Amino acid sequence: MPYKFVDLRKVHTYPLIQRKNLVKMKDLIQPDEITQTMENPALIRVVELIKKAHQDKRPIIWMMGAHVIKNGLGLILVDLMKHGFVSHIAGNGAVGIHDFELALIGETSEDVATSIEDGTFGMAEETGALIHQALKEGIKDRLGYGESLGRFIATQKFQHREVSVLYHAYQLKIPFTIHATLGADIIHQHPDCDFGILGAASGHDFKIFCHSVTELDRGVFLNFGSAVTGPEVFLKALSIARNLGHKVEGFITANFDLFPVPDDYHKPVSSEKPVYYYRPLKNIVNRPTSLHGQGFHIQGDHRLTIPTLHKKLIGCNQTGKPRQDIDEKTDDISFFLNIVEERSTEAANAAKDFLERKPELINALPALCQAYLAIAASFERGGVLFLAGNGGSMADAQHIAGELQKSFLHKRILPDAIKNLFDKLDSDHILSTSLEAGLPAITLGLNPALNSAIDNDFGQRWLNFAQELQALARVGDVFFGISTSGKARNLVFASCTARAKGCYVILLTGENESNLSKFADISIHVPGVETHLVQEAHIALYHCLCAMLEGDFFGR
Repeated sequence: MPYKFVDLRKVHTYPLIQRKNLVKMKDLIQPDEITQTMENPALIRVVELIKKAHQDKRPIIWMMGAHVIKNGLGLILVDLMKHGFVSHIAGNGAVGIHDFELALIGETSEDVATSIEDGTFGMAEETGALIHQALKEGIKDRLGYGESLGRFIATQKFQHREVSVLYHAYQLKIPFTIHATLGADIIHQHPDCDFGILGAASGHDFKIFCHSVTELDRGVFLNFGSAVTGPEVFLKALSIARNLGHKVEGFITANFDLFPVPDDYHKPVSSEKPVYYYRPLKNIVNRPTSLHGQGFHIQGDHRLTIPTLHKKLIGCNQTGKPRQDIDEKTDDISFFLNIVEERSTEAANAAKDFLERKPELINALPALCQAYLAIAASFERGGVLFLAGNGGSMADAQHIAGELQKSFLHKRILPDAIKNLFDKLDSDHILSTSLEAGLPAITLGLNPALNSAIDNDFGQRWLNFAQELQALARVGDVFFGISTSGKARNLVFASCTARAKGCYVILLTGENESNLSKFADISIHVPGVETHLVQEAHIALYHCLCAMLEGDFFGR
């Protein structure tokens, strides 16, 4: 029989600005302001193992509860992300809510004790309305929960987005998955709540999380204060990964919590003891690591354990400042070359060779390195590089696509698996012996039939590139626009479209800032304003970029 239920559309909300919050901007801990740390042998060992995983380019997954954000530790996590010590972030619904509110108003965490008495607890209008709007928009583009929130914060230009972990994860292309429990979060009380969309978004994130776990072999899984969601989600994801045939062994787990456990916590515990029911000990520290892994429990306040982890992984330089990150517009050439070399020695060598041959373009190298890192990360995740320009710049766009789709400086050998597939269909072995490995790069604007249809049908010029991106681009792709002046209207529309579709936008231009550069995540400027001189510099730069990408993916 159908049971009675309440109508959430009748719930009364109030403006978020009226809510008294317990956590404010002044409570956030900056990475360069860390003063208190702790000494713990297990933590030191975990740091060593994280460094080893980082050196070996193995995954480092970070699961957390909401108190990491509420304790003001988000910026420390962001710094670890920027330095490559986090490859995936996961959390419950409250993690997303508190981080979202900090980005929106610079405050979060209401006083539950007082607001529960009058029915106003969790009833702030903007939090629920905006998160549900973000999820509705994201699910249409096949995004998960976390990426939908990150994209919304970025595209809506939230005032305090720089303190948001969601925002930085989106910008850095690091998966941030939200694993919601229906009925557990304040946004589930909101009149706009659509549980179908919530389930779809969080379910998609679970599948993303499972994929990350399939790659966890010899990696690291860290859990910070998630006592139920984290352990249960991880255990199910690990079972799925192994069920699908993935080898996931020899990884490290570490559980960080205030909860005390016995010194011999690896030994079986009687069900008569309360610690038996502590999920993180069973489902993170012990059960998952049975196949050649190691599990650790580190007791302590997050405000001590996480800063200690940061300090021992990254540390500070002699001036007490934290190491610079790749999002900052720095001219420290050696810093960027080091970041590139951490990813690919061949790519770094190509950049150094370019610097020796073209010292006059030294100021463009930091942005070029950032462009390389963004494109390489996109290619790794199955993304596509879309290129566009006008006149000579269109020829340059075609030039780049050509260098990436086949061998440039070095012969690119097809993988054996692809060769075998070709040989099954081509008995003369022409395909397997002739074709080369390539990277997915597409030049826009080369379809005259489409161009004429757009010009005839739209009643508005300059939309050709934008229409192609609207049809072809997916979240995580990269749009690379080339304009010597930075004034091309069709590239402006294309850049706007790319941003709306969740793509990374890179601009190659002259020395002047322009309207086009406002829409770019990375602007590569070269000295000069005369078209032919700017184009000559562009050729040298994109040859270097192609060499870096080829060195990264195909080696020598």
